[in-house]
Amino acid sequence: MDNFNRLTGLLFAKLFEEFPVPIRLTPDSFLEQLIKELDDEGEFNFPVYFSSTVKWLNTAGYIWIAEDLCTSSGPVFDLVLSEKGLATLRKIPESLEGSESIGERLVAFAKSKTSETVSTLISLAITNAVNSS
Repeated sequence: MDNFNRLTGLLFAKLFEEFPVPIRLTPDSFLEQLIKELDDEGEFNFPVYFSSTVKWLNTAGYIWIAEDLCTSSGPVFDLVLSEKGLATLRKIPESLEGSESIGERLVAFAKSKTSETVSTLISLAITNAVNSS
């Protein structure tokens, strides 16, 4: 679950920062930040994990796939936050101090490469979204 949370947090940070413009993302967009943590032995299939995560987030309604350009060389998606995703990231949880939204915090922590915090924030965001549905 931590791998999912870290990837989702970094993905959400990029989408939040560029909203409402769809951005083209590939596994390479996150490879440097995640692969060292996820793949000590060279066995983790990150392109498949990335594609599966994007498709799950789309099915759950957090993002929209504006274009799926997956080819034999790997997954390529044009993505944008959905209304649900934007609303989730704009929330300011009562359990956190300060006035920054989850999305603003994700952007800041993603740039500083603090993966544990990114993972915690995305878990909090999804839990809050599910509980308020």
